[in-house]
Amino acid sequence: MAAHLTDPGQLKELLGIPFTPEQTACITAPPAPQVIVAGAGSGKTTVMAARVVWLVGTGQVAPEQVLGLTFTNKAAGELAERVRKALVRAGVTDPDAIDPDHPPGEPRISTYHAFAGQLLTDHGLRIGLEPTARLLADATRFQLAARVLREAPGPYPSLVKTLPALVSDLLALDAELAEHLVRPAKLSAYDTELLRILDGAKLSNAELRKAPEAALARGELLDLVGRYRDAKSARDLLDFGDQIALSAELALTRPEVGGILRDEFRVVLLDEYQDTSVAQRLLLAGLFGGGSGHAVTAVGDPCQAIYGWRGASVANLDDFPAHFPYADGAPATRFSLSENRRSGGRLLDLANSLAEPLRAMHEGVEALRAAPGAERDGSVRCALLATHGEEIEWLADSISHLVRTGKEPGEIAVLCRTAGDFAAIQGALVARDVPVEVVGLSGLLHLPEVADLVAVCEVLQDPGANASLVRLLTGPRWRIGPRDLALLGRRARLLVHRGGAGSADPDDPAAMD
Repeated sequence: MAAHLTDPGQLKELLGIPFTPEQTACITAPPAPQVIVAGAGSGKTTVMAARVVWLVGTGQVAPEQVLGLTFTNKAAGELAERVRKALVRAGVTDPDAIDPDHPPGEPRISTYHAFAGQLLTDHGLRIGLEPTARLLADATRFQLAARVLREAPGPYPSLVKTLPALVSDLLALDAELAEHLVRPAKLSAYDTELLRILDGAKLSNAELRKAPEAALARGELLDLVGRYRDAKSARDLLDFGDQIALSAELALTRPEVGGILRDEFRVVLLDEYQDTSVAQRLLLAGLFGGGSGHAVTAVGDPCQAIYGWRGASVANLDDFPAHFPYADGAPATRFSLSENRRSGGRLLDLANSLAEPLRAMHEGVEALRAAPGAERDGSVRCALLATHGEEIEWLADSISHLVRTGKEPGEIAVLCRTAGDFAAIQGALVARDVPVEVVGLSGLLHLPEVADLVAVCEVLQDPGANASLVRLLTGPRWRIGPRDLALLGRRARLLVHRGGAGSADPDDPAAMD
């Protein structure tokens, strides 16, 4: 491929970004295994897009030889758009030059799960996976798990939770086993040995005495996991955990697949690598690591690892140099990005002091520093108030003051510990004529107008959704009072014709068969 770039200075000029020396070092590094520990606000997405432009623009790879992986469809779309625009702006690709015989190539940007799914579609037969296997939606997973629970012969004396809670526990245990590549038999052996040890130990407090109960309950739940997996297998169904586990098995047992993908993708970018699971790490290392010296760039921040509850392992980022070594066995290169252009120096000083113990736990994590000239920017205010209501009023008054004194509302963000606070804060800001945008589905669901719309959809889908129906009937449109509502319920019971014993169970996922 012809070279369009020869000097990092050209990249800065073409993209219009004043890259820091740290960023330039990451962008222009040779195509080899490397990990970038990118602190908050240090421009990791910008660096990834610019690295693609540099490698393509210098003729080291073609655009279609670049693979980028991240977690969400939104993040994948943002990264793809950034890379596409950067390539066009740098003159590396021309979107207006349409040649049917030689269409312009584009990097492949995908989510980790979508990549695993495509890998199974293309190569699943190598491990005996039929191409007809379908991916389970979340609702269908719950339906199938509920069916397994109802049909299980039991008895399960240690499983005393409600059916919905047991369904959630069943699916969580199945997913954890898949994400960590642990076979049920291994977990069963572990619990058996744990119970043997606890049987002869003195359990000195209430929490310790709960341990045998938890181990017994997990053993019974493990039997249900086996039945759930059998039900999936009988119907040629997979879920996201199965995708990753089977893809890891494919990568680890069929080395020819890794060879094919390394030939296809000469450069691999791994975003938010601190949130990958053990199974995802084994999948990626099996395909692109293993001493191959492949050009893999992982980007992440161990101090922002927040998904341990779903199987993520921050050790993947810490141990990347050992998992993806050079061909001669030398560990991968480690880079750091620590200049934060999002916050002023006063805020960063506070953040650094709070995060100091966390930084000490991970190699390559540096304290964040402000951009030149912003060292004394920003301010920090704290308030300790008597009640939750007073806190919301103080917050709303503070934001209202900022808006009245010239701050654009779009430059102000409010972070909440739980989504349950969204509605109260939104209401307090609206009462002060401050424009508000609520980000996140869970927060939107608490807004009255959105909750009413969701209630309409639930009633249309299920006329028996009584809670949603009552919300609509007593709401501002119909305003039916309690007495009339009771009369309406009595009339409904007279009109409803209940089905016989042979009626179909609406929760039965037999339609999947």
